[in-house]
Amino acid sequence: MSLTKTRWKIESDRIVIQPNRLMFILGAVFAVLLVGLIIAFRISGQRYAVNDVYIAGFLVFAVGIFILSGFTYIVFDRANNRMKKMLFGVVPVKSIPFDKLQGVNIVTQGAGSYSFRIFTKASKYGRGTIISSGYSKDTDANAIAFNNEVIPLIHQYLDAADPLPEEKEVMITDYEYFTSDGGIYTLKANNIFLAVMGISLLALGIHECTPAAWMTSMSTVGRVSITGACLLFGLIFIAAAFTKITFNTGTRMIERKSPIKLGNHQFPFEHFVSFQTVRNTYNGIYSGTQVLMFFYKPGDKREKTLQLHSFRNTRKIERLLTEVKSIMK
Repeated sequence: MSLTKTRWKIESDRIVIQPNRLMFILGAVFAVLLVGLIIAFRISGQRYAVNDVYIAGFLVFAVGIFILSGFTYIVFDRANNRMKKMLFGVVPVKSIPFDKLQGVNIVTQGAGSYSFRIFTKASKYGRGTIISSGYSKDTDANAIAFNNEVIPLIHQYLDAADPLPEEKEVMITDYEYFTSDGGIYTLKANNIFLAVMGISLLALGIHECTPAAWMTSMSTVGRVSITGACLLFGLIFIAAAFTKITFNTGTRMIERKSPIKLGNHQFPFEHFVSFQTVRNTYNGIYSGTQVLMFFYKPGDKREKTLQLHSFRNTRKIERLLTEVKSIMK
C-alpha cells in the first residue's frame, strides 16, 4: 500500500487507523537534504559556521518529527468504548468516549482535496479529528475501501454504545438567517465589506480615467491594466454584495440571482442531495467554513453546488441547516 494512503487494521474488538503515513516521505525528503548538506560541506572543505550548525540541527529535528508523526494512529476500542489518538504512536493526546462522538463525515478543503473526520456531538461542524489521509479524487480506491470497510464499522461501535436518536422534524416560526415574505424566504447576508470594497475599487478606477489620475508616472499598459482591474473587480464585488439567494415554497425552487446575471441558478427542491462543509485555511490558519448545497438533476453527469453561507463560528452552522430543512419540508 502506498505511503500516501490511509492504512487500517480491523481486529476483533478494535480498529486501528494510521492516517499520517505521508509523513514518512516528508521525513525522507528532509533526511536527503541533511545528507546533501553534510556532503556539500565535506566536498567544499569549509568549516562549519554557527548558522550552518543551526540549519543542520533544524533538519535533524524535522526529520525526527516527521518520521515519528508517521507512527501516529487512531484507535477505536470497543472494549473500553473510547476513541484515542496516539501521537507518535505512544503519546495519548485525545481520548473521547463513544457516547460523546457524533460520527464520521467528509470535509472538503478549499483546494478541492478531502478527508474523513470524526466529530463530537458538542461540535458537529467544527475541526473534528482527521482519521484518514487526504484524497483528491472521489474514485480513489483507498478512499472507497475506507468508506466501505471502516466507516460503517465505526458507526456500529458508536451506535452500540449510544444510539443516535431519530431526527425529529423541527417547526421554526422565528428565522435567524432568513427573511420571509409570502412564502419566499431570502437568505440574510452581511455584505457591507463587499459593497465598500466594490465602491472603493470602482471609485479608484474611475478616478484614474480622469485628468487628476495619480498613476501618471506609469507606462500606458500598466496604467490601463490596473485601471481595468479596479473597474472589473469593483463591479464584481458590488454584484456579489447584492446577490440574493431565495427559497420559494410556492414554486419549490431555490434561486441565486445576481444583478449582473453572473452565476444565476435555479434548483428545484426535489433535486437537493446533501449539505457539505468546506473548511478553508490561509497559510495554515483557519479562515472560515463554507456551507454548500449539492443538487443532482436526473440525466446530468455530475452534481451542481450552491454556496449558502460562510461561518467563522462553526457552532452556528447547525441552526442554518435546521432552518433550510424546515423551509424545504
